[in-house]
Amino acid sequence: MAGAALAVLAGALLVELGPGPAGVPAETRDWLLAAICAPLGARIAAYAPRNPCGWLILTVGALAAGAVGAGLLADVIFVWLRDILWWPGYGLLIVVALLFPDGHPAGRGWRWVTTALVVATGAGLVALGSVAAREPRGLLVEPDSQLTPGWDVVVFLLATVVLLGGALLAICSLAVRLRRAEPARRGPLGWAVANAALLAVALVLDTGFDVPAVWLVGALAIPLATTVGVLRYGLYDIDLLVHRSLSYGALTVVVTAGYAAAVTVATRVVPEAAAPVAAAVTVMALLPLRQGIQNLVARALYGQGARPYDLMVALGRQIGLAPTAERILASAVAAIGTGLKLPYVAVHLGHDPQPAATHGERRRWPVQTLPLTYQGRRIGGLLVQQRGPDEPWSRRERTLLADVAEQLGPSAASVELTRDLQTARERLVRAREEELRRLRRDLHDGIGSNLAGARMLVHAARRCDEARRRELLDQLDGDLGDAVAEIRRVIDDLRPPALDRGLAAALRAAVHRRETAPVTITLDLPDGPDGLGELPAAVEVAVYRITDEALTNVVKHAAATRARVTVVRDAGRLRLTIDDDGTGIAGPRADGVGLESMAQRSQELGGTFEIEPRHPGTRLVATLPLV
Repeated sequence: MAGAALAVLAGALLVELGPGPAGVPAETRDWLLAAICAPLGARIAAYAPRNPCGWLILTVGALAAGAVGAGLLADVIFVWLRDILWWPGYGLLIVVALLFPDGHPAGRGWRWVTTALVVATGAGLVALGSVAAREPRGLLVEPDSQLTPGWDVVVFLLATVVLLGGALLAICSLAVRLRRAEPARRGPLGWAVANAALLAVALVLDTGFDVPAVWLVGALAIPLATTVGVLRYGLYDIDLLVHRSLSYGALTVVVTAGYAAAVTVATRVVPEAAAPVAAAVTVMALLPLRQGIQNLVARALYGQGARPYDLMVALGRQIGLAPTAERILASAVAAIGTGLKLPYVAVHLGHDPQPAATHGERRRWPVQTLPLTYQGRRIGGLLVQQRGPDEPWSRRERTLLADVAEQLGPSAASVELTRDLQTARERLVRAREEELRRLRRDLHDGIGSNLAGARMLVHAARRCDEARRRELLDQLDGDLGDAVAEIRRVIDDLRPPALDRGLAAALRAAVHRRETAPVTITLDLPDGPDGLGELPAAVEVAVYRITDEALTNVVKHAAATRARVTVVRDAGRLRLTIDDDGTGIAGPRADGVGLESMAQRSQELGGTFEIEPRHPGTRLVATLPLV
């Protein structure tokens, strides 16, 4: 529809500018409406086909182009069309004002207003067609002539009254929308209210008082509001397309004018016989200039995507200049979004639904997710949104984005590692504080209470006779024994006393303690008296605790008959493996210290903890660094 309308305008423009004296008998209003409404409505209808605003604006443009095209032909039927096609444009523009911008009325009550406007527009068109058919020279062509009264005149006047009332109600509808809208969306609605008021005033002055040229304001009111909403406020998300269209249009005009001027000058300064050669040489000489201008425009529209090397250099520079690890991803997505002129870029780490860094504002069309990998492991995703809903990625851009995601993977891995380290530090601090709180509580409630009671017994014994003193000393001896036992328990919690004889002896004691019928437990340690060698104290505690807890689970819950504990030291690490032939582990235990505690002990030392299902049984593997 838009293409046909613009083709009719182009043909009429050629006739208007041609050598003939007649020109095209069409109103300037129709020219402008066709030129503005046809492409604008087509663009909105193509992007949001379920929004009737675009289709209505496109219909207004097509009707206006039809009026212009009808002026090219002198046949009676085309003259009749020219005289009636101006009318429905007013009615449809008022309907657009009622439905602007989402395509729905402001409420249920407004649907009756919309229906009445549509009916009045159609009835007025039928009545106007009847009047134009019986008095073709008496309607608008010769305004001073008298019309013969009839049903059609009455219907047309009633339809005009309905349209005037509808225009006023459209202003009220837009005002209601403006009051309800969020502050960020009030811009285009404010323009729509002002232009709807212009449309109503122009309609009254044009149809009621025949004020010259006032129809121009009315005809362009709603298209102007829509155009401002598109360009100023990004309405319908088509500002990017308008920007690119204008840029390439300007490039075409500049290049064409430059070629024409250069060729004209070249052919006039050389002899006529050499003019074709001069023109060809001039065109060839201007090719680098045209390529340079085209590169500038492409860079302005598509950023550094036109030169991938520049984008990769800029991305690496931004990553290198980031002051902190947290700023790496923010600088990277800013470089990608700015470099490629993308509306929205984001990076997600792990399974976190919230992005770790974003750039721009997400538009309505879908985004593409590129995996971020490091050492064969996926650590997140890079979300990029194409520049427009109908601008798919080219093959070159897809390759460039894949390279960008590959380069960003190690940086994202470093950020993830930094976050994990920070989380581990926070967990370590919390664990330390909890341990200090526990020690304070144990010392205060246990040892402190026993020592305070012992002191009171000493004071009482000084004032008693010999028999009572002996009784108090016996009680004091029991309290001091309880205090010693409490101190020993606290010390044992800080570090198992079994480790005082070394890790190997502690593991043998743990295996012997947990080995009960029908479970047989085998312990495999490195050969030699010093097979494990000198180990960090934290590693000894972790291995002992993990082994003790795992064997407890095997005996109590696995229903196993055999278990094997294997400890291997190599390449700066200690590997602990515990196998059993039991029923397996469905998940972490809800009570006591379970698998989560074992994993936490390994991760706190920078190690790993894995659970491998066996047939039958389960294998637990803890790997701890020795540095």
